[in-house]
Amino acid sequence: MHYFLLTPRLKRLYSSRHAAKEMVWHHTGRVREDGVMRHPVDAIAWKKFDNRHPNFVRDPRNVRLGLADDGFNPFGNMSQSYSMWPIVLANYNLLPCLCMKDNNFMLTTLIPGARSPGKDMDVFLRPLVDELKEL
Repeated sequence: MHYFLLTPRLKRLYSSRHAAKEMVWHHTGRVREDGVMRHPVDAIAWKKFDNRHPNFVRDPRNVRLGLADDGFNPFGNMSQSYSMWPIVLANYNLLPCLCMKDNNFMLTTLIPGARSPGKDMDVFLRPLVDELKEL
């Protein structure tokens, strides 16, 4: 397993004035029109999270991330039993046109192996969870 630290990348985002401005878009620049979903910030789940965690919401610099994982055979040959499972984070603080761009995804973990992690995924997520708890 290969783990890539998240904290230095988040710090780098806030070290640039332009990027720091984009990181608070979800709080300062969005259109607040009920019933139209343009971004996860417009979702009911986002609003429920805001209601449950008011301390988190107070600082618009707090980062909201979405996690995705999906395995693939890097050799494109299904007769070989080898897989790679990337764990990627999407930065939901960014504008809708930016948050799902490839260059804004953050690869945190790469799991090589003969098969999918399956029920052991929690073991591979542990370094990320520990780092997120520290933030």
